[in-house]
Amino acid sequence: MIQHSIKEGLTTTYKRETTVSDSVTSSETMALDFLLSTPAVLSMIIEASSRMLDPLVPAEYITVGKNIELSHEHPTIIGSTVSLVLKVINVEKNTIVVTIEGHDDEGIFCRGKHERAIVSRAKLLEIAYKRSPNSL
Repeated sequence: MIQHSIKEGLTTTYKRETTVSDSVTSSETMALDFLLSTPAVLSMIIEASSRMLDPLVPAEYITVGKNIELSHEHPTIIGSTVSLVLKVINVEKNTIVVTIEGHDDEGIFCRGKHERAIVSRAKLLEIAYKRSPNSL
């Protein structure tokens, strides 16, 4: 079993101002290009989770996403500051489950769960290269 310092109840808050790069930008949805996109929220969740968990595992390990559930409940205008509150609710062997609650200037705009696994960096790369033999 991997020795780590991740415990249930561990909490962090990730806060940042949204920018144009966080907006909805597909050709079909240009009328919504002033709103925070769901892919941008997912990216923030992944970044916040990694920042919270990765320093707590041995240097030769990393946490990677296994599953994510997100309910993007309300629109957020680009330029708003958003805060994501992440809380570890379950730790079993090398699997961690984190809840997410996203807040903007008007209140809660999203909720979700993110499951991450602690894996060996070297083993992860080895498996990736085996799956893609033409990449070298």
